[in-house]
Amino acid sequence: MIEGHGDDLHRYDPGMVRINFSSNIYQQADHSALKAHLADSLDLINNYPEPRPRSLEKMIAQQLEISPESVMVTNGATEAIYLIAQMLHHSVSIIPQPTFNEYADACRINHHIITYENDDDIKELPNDRVYWICNPNNPTGNVMTKGIIEYMVRRSPRYTFVVDQSYEDYTRERLIRPKEMQDCHNLLVLHSLSKCYAVPGLRIGYVTGHPEVINLLRDKYHPWSVSALAIEAGNFLVRRHEPAIPDLAEYLAETERLRANLRQIEGIRVFETKTNFMLCEIENATSTKLKFYLVHEHGILIRDCFNFTGLSDHFFRVATQRPEENDQLVEAIRQFVEQEI
Repeated sequence: MIEGHGDDLHRYDPGMVRINFSSNIYQQADHSALKAHLADSLDLINNYPEPRPRSLEKMIAQQLEISPESVMVTNGATEAIYLIAQMLHHSVSIIPQPTFNEYADACRINHHIITYENDDDIKELPNDRVYWICNPNNPTGNVMTKGIIEYMVRRSPRYTFVVDQSYEDYTRERLIRPKEMQDCHNLLVLHSLSKCYAVPGLRIGYVTGHPEVINLLRDKYHPWSVSALAIEAGNFLVRRHEPAIPDLAEYLAETERLRANLRQIEGIRVFETKTNFMLCEIENATSTKLKFYLVHEHGILIRDCFNFTGLSDHFFRVATQRPEENDQLVEAIRQFVEQEI
């Protein structure tokens, strides 16, 4: 388990952070109906949950138009990452960088040989590989097109592709649809109800893939991994199917406005993105120093990216908030940069 993810709000005193740009998850979601439902469901804590969340798996499968045997619900997408790495222990894993660090951590624990290059030239290694793709990618916001992934999966049957689509509801780009790839034994796709419905504290994710492969993955599953309240929340959210972001096009337009305004600050480089978060680089200071200034002087929290492989301590990541909050971030960074010149 990696320390130092985004949304380290828990590290600060209550009330210290006014605006949280460090979490990629949409923060303006209306959870009133879910909270009311869970308040009426608290008696569930008196008994054990389903050892395997079959009710939720069936509901997700129906929504995706695939077999329930092609779906495995997990304690967040992160549990799925570790279970897959365990199932494929002692493999060779390709993990293009920079990306979510849990892939490499899970692989190290399970004795994988890890390479960070796409075109591995170590000839003595076996031809079988595990290829980890975060799509949209965290922290860059890049998206690999659906056609490219489909081509790679079908062209390379000896590779196992793990495609993490946790942020699939935060982009307008076309991504893998599980029902279109059900014949592929070498593809596992990760999904996150936590992100789709903006409920990260509930820890609900799932994996889709060929039933035979999902069945092998179930052998690694810990019973009662997902709590009764999380299962009930998942059933409620999937049944209603109201994604957290009411207008994705408008939200991404605001992302582009924020990106354009940040680019106007001298000494700040902002990379292109296809989702709601963006990778930035500051020239004349470290991101840690910027983060300290923002949180202590303005109550604004960002994600420093020094612990991403391949990134220096000048990189940071921000996720779009309300327009007025985005303007406050831009002005606060501008003030910091002017002090550093």
